[in-house]
Amino acid sequence: MTQNDRPPAWLEIAISLLALASIGLLVIEFLTPLTEYWIQVIYDLDLAICAVFALDFAVELRKARDRSGYLKWHWIDIIALLPAYLFYFLETTTLLGAGLRALRLIRLGRFFAVTARIRRTRIMHADEEKRSNKRKSIGYATVAAVIAVFYITFRQDIDILPFGSYVTKSLVSGFIFFVALAAAEAIVFWKVSKVEDPASRASIGRATKAVIVGLASIGIVSLIFEELMVLALSLGVVGLILSFSLSPLISNFISWIYISTKKLYSVGDSVKIGDAVGIVTSIGYLTTQLVEVGDASLYKSLTGGTMTVPNSMVLSEIVTTKGPRKSPFYIADITFDLAYESDLEAVKEIIGRIVEEYLSPYVDRMVNSCTGRECDGKFMDAIRSGPKIVYRPEMTWVEVKVIYPIPPAVYVQSISDITERVLREFNARPEAVKFPLGRSR
Repeated sequence: MTQNDRPPAWLEIAISLLALASIGLLVIEFLTPLTEYWIQVIYDLDLAICAVFALDFAVELRKARDRSGYLKWHWIDIIALLPAYLFYFLETTTLLGAGLRALRLIRLGRFFAVTARIRRTRIMHADEEKRSNKRKSIGYATVAAVIAVFYITFRQDIDILPFGSYVTKSLVSGFIFFVALAAAEAIVFWKVSKVEDPASRASIGRATKAVIVGLASIGIVSLIFEELMVLALSLGVVGLILSFSLSPLISNFISWIYISTKKLYSVGDSVKIGDAVGIVTSIGYLTTQLVEVGDASLYKSLTGGTMTVPNSMVLSEIVTTKGPRKSPFYIADITFDLAYESDLEAVKEIIGRIVEEYLSPYVDRMVNSCTGRECDGKFMDAIRSGPKIVYRPEMTWVEVKVIYPIPPAVYVQSISDITERVLREFNARPEAVKFPLGRSR
């Protein structure tokens, strides 16, 4: 079905709300002891919702260009069409009593089927990042609901198992874990996604997930140990052992907190961490992923390799960061060796004029990039001051170096272009620009 064939947005949202209501009715039926009257009300409402689902399924199937393909990919929707009346009839029929457990499992399948129907509606439409958080949150919540209903449905069977208490604790632990994941993704979608800066948004999102999942993990461990006193004593012994075996992981995680808090670098920045030089592609809890560059002075001179750098290296190595978030430009330099007999004033005029002409299209771009960013004020001064020409005497010649700011994207090309133009001008002015004799320079 193409985008133009989709039903109106209000209809898809209505279907999504009905699907959520269906899940709510199923949960209430499983979790709450009800009188026959309220059970009848729930079954009537569920039957009406299933009728709407059936009509919606029939309309979509009729519109589909490839009906067999549609059935192939949406067969699970058929389970969502099965009303609670059907399960009640089958479960109360003596002839089918032997298949009671199988029927219970099919009822659990309705959770997945109804959730799949929600995931296809326009309520899931957003940008790629937000849509991913929506799907994950709904998926984790669905798994948590299925675990809860599975336990309540088969509670009596689980209790009589030899290790029933361990099965119960495992199910409860899984429920807590998936609820935490669903809550984390929901918070990232509703709150963290509003942060404008991509680097800050990614860092806050990761920190939010880490905190929520960490608290859930503490709750799960407390459940397993049953008493916090036992947990505390166990952590005293186990913690001593883990402090040695897990120290690299702990160090990397703490370093990730430091990187995120201080905003040491972000995705897209060119960094040098110790001997590792590359462009940041991902900042994880334990490692930073880099696309390797062959030379620190050549921006984006990719080698074709990737590097995984432990986050703990930022605490023990010198970190150099280059990127638009910190600075809108790189500092480039070009050196020429000239004879002492050269007219240095003419040399300065030639180099200064050529470099200023080359930089003129980029000055406003660098100024605008730096304005309102976190870049230091010294960077703005460097942009406005333009190129600098420095003379340094050597044994048999004068070293002339021009230093200038340039956007990273044209860093390498600028060195080649400016060198070519300056040498062409030098060769055209032999009376003013002279080169040292010999080639040992």
